[in-house]
Amino acid sequence: MTPASAFSALRPALWTKTGAVTLDDIDRSSHFVLAREALADGDVDEARDQIGRAERQADVLKQYSIRWIAELLSWIGETEGEAAVEAALRRFGERNLTSRAEPENDWWSVPAEVRAKVVARAMLANGAEIELEEDDEKIVMSFRCGTGGMLIDSGAYEGDAALLQLTEPGPRTFGRDLLWVYCAHCSVNNEIRAVEMTGRLTTVEFPPERAGEPCVHHVYRRPQDIPEEIYVRIGKTKPASDC
Repeated sequence: MTPASAFSALRPALWTKTGAVTLDDIDRSSHFVLAREALADGDVDEARDQIGRAERQADVLKQYSIRWIAELLSWIGETEGEAAVEAALRRFGERNLTSRAEPENDWWSVPAEVRAKVVARAMLANGAEIELEEDDEKIVMSFRCGTGGMLIDSGAYEGDAALLQLTEPGPRTFGRDLLWVYCAHCSVNNEIRAVEMTGRLTTVEFPPERAGEPCVHHVYRRPQDIPEEIYVRIGKTKPASDC
């Protein structure tokens, strides 16, 4: 479903329903609540139908929200410059993600498999299916991203209403000549600020460079295993203790 069709899908079916509409046509409970009630009554078919409705509704609302975020970031970049996109993302991170740096959330205190499971939960929640590989240094997670990747694959960066692409190479673009604006939250809050808050990288991310490509995460087994160039691409220096 494209972002445009997602907006259209938000239009309730009742708006096009023929005949009289009564209060009985208005849902009073969420589809998840109705699914649980159906299961309690032993009606598996109804529960399955309600779960399907909930999934479709959640997907439409997610696409709407993702497009909303991307449009705001695009407007900020187009009117105030690409540095302002980073500033906006940093403000969000400072107000909402600082708990990542608290001692009880130390990324490196648990095995790589546990950390990969944390990443997988977030990706699966976005509708992705994950391919896993591993070697002595890292776990490689490849998936079709359901947020930034969805925008790329749906053509949101093309045409007259194209979203912004960042074209000033530097840390916020992972050193690339071009980065999709939505994906900048990965460089800014998942990598740059991770180093600034904790001194080390956590996950290492490689967003798609063109439509149809997967997003790839590297979950390293030890901080010493992270290559120096991964720090360099975001304008940071690998800690001497990890070299």
